[in-house]
Amino acid sequence: MEADLRFLDGPPAGWGDLLRTDPAATPAHRPALWAALAAVLPGLSVRCLAIEAGGALAGGMAVLVERRAGFHALHALPFLLPGTPLAGPGAHAVVDAAVGAGLGSLQRESRAMGGEWALYRPGGPPVSQSALESVTGETRWFETALVALTDGLEAAWARVDRKSRQEIRQAGERLVCAQEPEALEEAYALHVAQARAWRRHRPLPLELSRRLIEDAGDGLGPVARLFTARRRGALVCATLVLDHPREAMAWWSGADPEARRLHAFPCLLWSVVEWAHGAGRARVNLGASGALGPVVAFKDSLGARMERYPVRWFDAASASAPGRALAALQQRVRAGRARGEAS
Repeated sequence: MEADLRFLDGPPAGWGDLLRTDPAATPAHRPALWAALAAVLPGLSVRCLAIEAGGALAGGMAVLVERRAGFHALHALPFLLPGTPLAGPGAHAVVDAAVGAGLGSLQRESRAMGGEWALYRPGGPPVSQSALESVTGETRWFETALVALTDGLEAAWARVDRKSRQEIRQAGERLVCAQEPEALEEAYALHVAQARAWRRHRPLPLELSRRLIEDAGDGLGPVARLFTARRRGALVCATLVLDHPREAMAWWSGADPEARRLHAFPCLLWSVVEWAHGAGRARVNLGASGALGPVVAFKDSLGARMERYPVRWFDAASASAPGRALAALQQRVRAGRARGEAS
């Protein structure tokens, strides 16, 4: 199959079909999310790599180009959101290779000083090493926790450990869990207060979440949904979940100090799982945990399995001399941040 690459400023015609049919599609593949990121975060613009074969769309992906003071970085996507190419049946290898070559050319032409490419593709064919290495840099590995729903809610519940099932039942008697978009500011305040104790963590802008909980106008509903747990009307914890017809992905959360004693957060997450099953989602993504053992154990207790995937960290080999110097300075400042495992 011969493939042609085009760079576009928005999703190509036919993207909605891939969004519905590729089993590995995620909320991060929704154009409304790219548009919100570019609108809220400074210096970002959307570029889409469209791969065509035989005059039809075979696949593609989005990359957000960051431009500040004449320097460029490439994010596919920011915050390690999945930037894995979508493709039609049997076309993944061709699309991956073409996209990798396209990203490599964009890296050179923009003289990019860095960036990242997160290649989470649940249940799909892995992206080849040659496609990854089309962009200069280093490949590291992450894991994310997935609650599978394809075999039903009862099967998912059976995978939750006994202690967690008991705690969720008890919490469910004391708490009211609901989808509550109007509580965004209240939930965000909990998130910011809790994040003060998290080293090197900067909360996402509130305006980004405001945009994402609005209906995206693409027939799929909002990109994000806010779920809350209340006790006697008081907000105990909340989580913002990115949504796609195949996957719901917990993105950020906030909890009151009382939440741990009440086992509120596992109860809230299980309410998300129940909602996702009822809405026909195939999986709930509880997110990556880095090297935080207690967080990994918590997600494991909810019956999640770990999905391993590569992240390609772009280097500054194509950058100008000032760009390489700036990239080296940024690397020193960001030392200690989670970058995944070496193999």
